[in-house]
Amino acid sequence: MKTQNINWGYFFKHWIFTLIIGPIIAQIISLLALLLNYQSVGLLEMFPIIFVVSIIFSIPTYIAYAFVYHHFSSKNTSSLTLKIILISLTIIGIFITTAFIEGNISYFIALSYSISSIISGLVFDLKYRPEE
Repeated sequence: MKTQNINWGYFFKHWIFTLIIGPIIAQIISLLALLLNYQSVGLLEMFPIIFVVSIIFSIPTYIAYAFVYHHFSSKNTSSLTLKIILISLTIIGIFITTAFIEGNISYFIALSYSISSIISGLVFDLKYRPEE
């Protein structure tokens, strides 16, 4: 079986940048959409708290992500296919996690973090290095 060295840098970049960009996208969406003014919670004003809480809530999703990421490292999967799988898994995890949050804002948060995950997942390179 052909094994490859895993680029764990992609894993951490995708995770951290999804959590950083999510509140920014939420703020942009709430400022652009006049109908969502009541949801302009100000995630940027509370960014340090939001970031820590986001890390805690995202741990289960990224544990599953790490297992899938490691599993596909031994497969002959293209980078684009693996990115699509990982981003989809992240989006599913985001919606499951935000389902535990009560209120109208949970869908709004899930949408902004999903957009963030798509952007950060596609921007970074997923490179495997064949094992010698």
